[in-house]
Amino acid sequence: MKFKVVSADATDSSQSSDDPRVRIEGLIETSPVFLFMKGTPEAPQCGFSYRVCEVLRGWNVPFRSFNVLADPDIRQGIKEFTNWPTIPQLYVNQEFVGGCDIIEELSQSGELRELLEEAYPEQNFEPPPPPAQVQVISPTQAKQMLEENPELTVLDIREPDEREYAKLERSQVLDHKLADEILNQWDANTPLLLMCHRGIRSMEAAQFFISRGFQQVFNIDGGIDRWSDEVDSSIPRY
Repeated sequence: MKFKVVSADATDSSQSSDDPRVRIEGLIETSPVFLFMKGTPEAPQCGFSYRVCEVLRGWNVPFRSFNVLADPDIRQGIKEFTNWPTIPQLYVNQEFVGGCDIIEELSQSGELRELLEEAYPEQNFEPPPPPAQVQVISPTQAKQMLEENPELTVLDIREPDEREYAKLERSQVLDHKLADEILNQWDANTPLLLMCHRGIRSMEAAQFFISRGFQQVFNIDGGIDRWSDEVDSSIPRY
């Protein structure tokens, strides 16, 4: 038997009370697994909330959630309720478990499985598949990917002065603003094609996106230096 994963925002049935603690207690009683998060599971508003939702979905566990951005009293109250300063916060059987990093660690160690089976004793939870790996590709393979997918662009993590000297036409700077947009708004199955000078810095960036749940992350081996050597000799080497 498999549960359908329930992820709708919970309704606060205790809104008649002015006490955030009473309202919070009422919320966590609505489901054995309850998540206070930013946004909704279908549209998370922060990368950490997204990551916890992905962990829960990986375990195929039914859960309910509350969007703290929609209620300032709950947003502040939940931090005081648990004496925990950040969002998201996960509860299992009305007990606080932890935030994003703790949930991911418990999932990897198997301890989260034990908690979920206590919450749903009739369900045998199977571990989620292992995380995706960075796919290292040659510049020639990257060129073929770009030709086959007109919407795909290379994410260039080099410094602006490096790009002024040498850059690919179909590339964009992976700055902090774009990185935040990718983490918070892009679908986790969106292909990410990363490049730097020789493929070292871009590998670190690729591993970062893998750790955040992205499933199709590609690193161009040898970077733009190898691209110039094997694909387009008009690009200056440095």
